[in-house]
Amino acid sequence: MNAAERMREMLEKRHVSQVGASGWVHTPEVDRKSAEEFSARIIELTDYNRWDFIKIMPNGVYNQEAYGSDIEYLSENIPLENLHTKQIMKFNRYLIQNEKDMETFPVINVAENPVYQREIAVVRKLREHYQGTVPIVPTIFLPAHTIPEFCGGIEKARYYLDRHPDAVEKMLKAFVQTELQLVDAYIEAGADGFFFATRYSNGDILSEEEFERFCRPFDEQLLARAKGRTWFNMVHVHGVKNLYMEKFDSYDVQAISWENTPGTVPEEERFTVKKVREITDKILITGTDQFTDYYGTKEEVRERFRKRLETAAGESGDNRFIFAPGCSLPLDIDLEHVHLLREVVDEYNEKLWPGD
Repeated sequence: MNAAERMREMLEKRHVSQVGASGWVHTPEVDRKSAEEFSARIIELTDYNRWDFIKIMPNGVYNQEAYGSDIEYLSENIPLENLHTKQIMKFNRYLIQNEKDMETFPVINVAENPVYQREIAVVRKLREHYQGTVPIVPTIFLPAHTIPEFCGGIEKARYYLDRHPDAVEKMLKAFVQTELQLVDAYIEAGADGFFFATRYSNGDILSEEEFERFCRPFDEQLLARAKGRTWFNMVHVHGVKNLYMEKFDSYDVQAISWENTPGTVPEEERFTVKKVREITDKILITGTDQFTDYYGTKEEVRERFRKRLETAAGESGDNRFIFAPGCSLPLDIDLEHVHLLREVVDEYNEKLWPGD
């Protein structure tokens, strides 16, 4: 059974024979180079780890790059501190300087934009290589998620949400038109689904009323565009507590990704697999804390993963679960420790079904 077949088995919403594994890490050394170089690195990581789906990790501000923001990227000799915090680029100037810039935010022609075409070409290369055997899932940052990187950070975005909400809405109405084109292009290139990511996912960053105004209407346009043309979509609910998980359960996706065991949050405030399984019947993608679990000796990490997997898979109740990071991984970790996700999952599955 190949990776795509295993994921389709999970979609049948019954108790399945194996849990899955996937991981994702930025590759700044290649993610802005040619599609050939970037896709080759993705293939190398995917094949070595035998991931059950490919979550394409573009540079985290590819939308802002496409729009012409003045960004300085770090790709070589990156300081250890930056690797740990994943701070591998800085903005010299943000595209949005005032509310007028939001009100006149442009729609880009994706077909003529070299940055978007670079990202689309990566999907095409992966499709040509895997021929449908491994689900290919490019990242779409949901519209509201992109506001801070367009305007100057979380606090600046909050300023606009509070002082100029109509301008924010106009910006989102324009930007979603660009992303609708991007969804079309990714599908035409061979995407099996999308990793829809949003930081505006919890009560600590925006109210429920703001979510319904600035998030859901635009998110649902993108979900509707993918419906019937893709089969393995997921939403990444970024954040560690007070998550609007019930709202995301209503999103038309097949899986949910989130942080189930953040080390910075008391256990009673965490959204455990048990808690989320009580909310949704979607495939669950989580299991490890990216900021603590991947450090230490190989055996320390392996044992930590074993315990994490036993707990999370047991709480899922049906093995419709993919053992994965809660979010993107720091860049100072040993990639052999990432590979332990697969080793521990193989070990767990062998215990469930010896010889399967």
